Amino acid sequence: MTASRAKHRALLIPVLGAVLALGCVTPMTRDELQGKLAAAAASVPALGRKPQYFPIFAETKTEAWILLADARSDPESQTSRQLGAHLATASSRRQALVVGGPYSELCDQLLLNALSLRRDRPLRGLTLVFVAPDPPSPAVTAAASAASARLYHRTLR
Repeated sequence: MTASRAKHRALLIPVLGAVLALGCVTPMTRDELQGKLAAAAASVPALGRKPQYFPIFAETKTEAWILLADARSDPESQTSRQLGAHLATASSRRQALVVGGPYSELCDQLLLNALSLRRDRPLRGLTLVFVAPDPPSPAVTAAASAASARLYHRTLR
């Protein structure tokens, strides 16, 4: 191996370590996420009673990817079923439900799954506040509309 190649490899190791570390860092704590969801909900007009919250939290990006893969492969995953139960409870209580987290794709997939699980039971009067960096997908928007739920998006900041 030439000296030049050895030098490049020596420089590459810290860069690879930094990239790997990024997969192990979450953008916020659970408490910070809860506070951001509450702040986002406060910006939605006329929510009525105190809303319910369903924070979608992952300790790391890697954990978020694993949860997303699970939600995509199993639409009846545990988290999807839990969110579905929250949808039903919030609807029956005429209470808004604030759902979200820092990983838009994960939030979107879990909400789509939960709405699909409730497909045969309308969620009339339910106000959903989707809080994520990106807006909900057209599929989530359509599923919320089909379930007779109002859907708002607030950007997670």
